[in-house]
Amino acid sequence: MYVTLEPCPMCAGALVNARLDCLVFGATDPKAGSCCSLYNIPTDERLNHRLELVAGVRADEASLQLRSFFRKRRSKSRRDGRVVEGA
Repeated sequence: MYVTLEPCPMCAGALVNARLDCLVFGATDPKAGSCCSLYNIPTDERLNHRLELVAGVRADEASLQLRSFFRKRRSKSRRDGRVVEGA
């Protein structure tokens, strides 16, 4: 599976339970990342399945893409007079 951001605990657990072979992601997530930042769920030897991790692929581009997306979303919400929680 290829994703832009390091998965959270729930998503990392789902990847293990789905028995994926490999996860490739760009940007790490220091607040909720569960593949190398806060936890190492996909490679935890106590679990019945582990998957290969490839981290940091085009990390700068992935971070920029995520920041740009949420910046635009916040800007649009302000123009529309809406409050976007957590954005």
